[in-house]
Amino acid sequence: MTHPLKYYVDKLSNGDMKTGAIVLATEQGLGYLARDFYRNGLIDYVYIHEHSTRTNHREWYPRESTCRTIDELLEKSDIIFGIETFFDWKVIPQARAKGKKTVLMPMYECTPYPLPYEPDVIITPSDLDQQYYPNGIRINVPVSAEGRIRHVARTFVHNAGNGGLGGRNGTKELLEAIPLVKSPIKLIVRSQVTLDRLPKSVTQPIEEDDRVEVRIGSFDDIWSEGDVFVFPEKFNGLSLPIQEAYASGMPVMCGYRFPFNTWLPKELLIPVDRYKTERLAVEFQSAQLSPEAIAKHIDYWFNKDIREYSESGIRWGEENSWKNLSVHYKNIFS
Repeated sequence: MTHPLKYYVDKLSNGDMKTGAIVLATEQGLGYLARDFYRNGLIDYVYIHEHSTRTNHREWYPRESTCRTIDELLEKSDIIFGIETFFDWKVIPQARAKGKKTVLMPMYECTPYPLPYEPDVIITPSDLDQQYYPNGIRINVPVSAEGRIRHVARTFVHNAGNGGLGGRNGTKELLEAIPLVKSPIKLIVRSQVTLDRLPKSVTQPIEEDDRVEVRIGSFDDIWSEGDVFVFPEKFNGLSLPIQEAYASGMPVMCGYRFPFNTWLPKELLIPVDRYKTERLAVEFQSAQLSPEAIAKHIDYWFNKDIREYSESGIRWGEENSWKNLSVHYKNIFS
């Protein structure tokens, strides 16, 4: 019987390491993130963890890359990659017993802390996650967005997604802000679910405001339209929508808070009204942005020249592209 360590060293020297991942295949952040890693050649095999309420898109992955069981995934893979979670944390000792390496990318607010089992490597996708996991390898999640220069702030875009865990995308606060906005803006609100979950007092004024267009469904090429991405989110370390919007050349208007105030243009960030203590997997501070502050910021930036910020976003996207960062991930997955 081959010793697990020798098996691992032999595979590494032959350059034949394969990465497997337990993934969601649903239209949400974790699903899109895993799909991007697969499409860019950093995941070879997947085991799809079925979501109980959302559509599972098994067609995202070819049959030859999809494992029917976790045991099959462990047999075919040399590295097991977890994004936020391994779903079944016993995968870590099971992989270790077989001489397989485990790599975790935690999301500080949703990953159990302390971890049930310690993986071999931790990748921290933001400076905020790095605070929770100081021994992690700090590297951004790569982005793929076609850059386009935006010139003047007239059309604002907001992605509500599936509503956001705990309302974290700030959709409610943004919609409450719009009646306070005095400028003749255009606001496009995209949502994968209807806005019925929000109080009628919030949605009715929007229905009667011809400046606002609400689009329900799933959308492709979402960064081709609009001038400014307005996203008054409450808690994130990594935010794929913020990264992708900025890389596409769309200046981002989110809360002035760590870590976004360390790499986004500060001028466009909205002052945080206060912080509220909340708990998911851990206790954390949730930024609360007032509708008044959001409205004031939108009015201030309406019709202003944003070309400088658009160009800086495109440069940032090129620096953090899959082409540039994939090599660093490949070095970690070895």
